[in-house]
Amino acid sequence: KEIKESEKLSDELKDRVLTFKVKTGKQDQVFGSVSTKQIAQKLEAEGYKIDKKKIVLDEPLTTLGYHEVKINLHKNVEGYVTVLLTK
Repeated sequence: KEIKESEKLSDELKDRVLTFKVKTGKQDQVFGSVSTKQIAQKLEAEGYKIDKKKIVLDEPLTTLGYHEVKINLHKNVEGYVTVLLTK
């Protein structure tokens, strides 16, 4: 049952784009980065309760544009959500 729910959630998330407005400096260098906590909060605002520990960032999100972020929904199911950094 948990696996089916996780797969359903994975399908819903793959079409989602979470947009973060960030401050940038010269050559569009982002000040700081978007954290797993911020991503979890944005998902929660859209009705998805996902623990920030399940969100996997291989490297900090420090550049403008689209980034694919992995979420471990279940030990056998991973989902992806798209994060967009804009200025």
